[in-house]
Amino acid sequence: MDKKKFLFASLSGLIGDIAWQVLKEGHDVRYYIDNEKERDIADGFVPKSKDWEKDAKWADIVVFDDTLGQGAKAQALRATGKAVIGGTPYTDNLEDDRSFGQEELKKAGVNIIPYEDFDSFDPAIEFVKKNPDRYVIKPSGEAQNVKRRLFVGEEEDGEDVVRILEAYKRAFSDEIKVFHFHRRLTGVKFAVGAFFNAKTFIFPVNINF
Repeated sequence: MDKKKFLFASLSGLIGDIAWQVLKEGHDVRYYIDNEKERDIADGFVPKSKDWEKDAKWADIVVFDDTLGQGAKAQALRATGKAVIGGTPYTDNLEDDRSFGQEELKKAGVNIIPYEDFDSFDPAIEFVKKNPDRYVIKPSGEAQNVKRRLFVGEEEDGEDVVRILEAYKRAFSDEIKVFHFHRRLTGVKFAVGAFFNAKTFIFPVNINF
């Protein structure tokens, strides 16, 4: 591959290792991190960008590594003819809105777990008390990026879920705006992911359990 100019645009410093690898392969690289507290990630490994929009004009290829609005930025750049690796508003919605993603799977013929969505904690607490069982709590939107806030219930009467919901209500009401709620099932969860270049998937794919 001829030498290219790559800009990596990240919300929270998730793609430093790939930026470093691209640099080692002989390309020009600039790396932008939006979160001020994480801007020192990969310092000394890759050159940094202070203004991704300015550096997008410099770059031959722009790489966005996240959702939460990154898809809209990627799509806008594509419309100008820029080569972009990243999502779209639609793919952002698949990731950021759990229920939307589940309904799209359902439309495609995939069996999904029945779920409830809540935008406040009291109705969820009342739901568990009326329907005791083991449940899984999954925040949607930006809050889902803090993985420790996903909770898998262990108690058959749901009392541990009630306690967690009450704790979240006290501590995270400002952060968890919507959360996804479904009955716990036993099994092995796995995911399949790959980059897509608008024509074909780029191999190898990533399978994780």
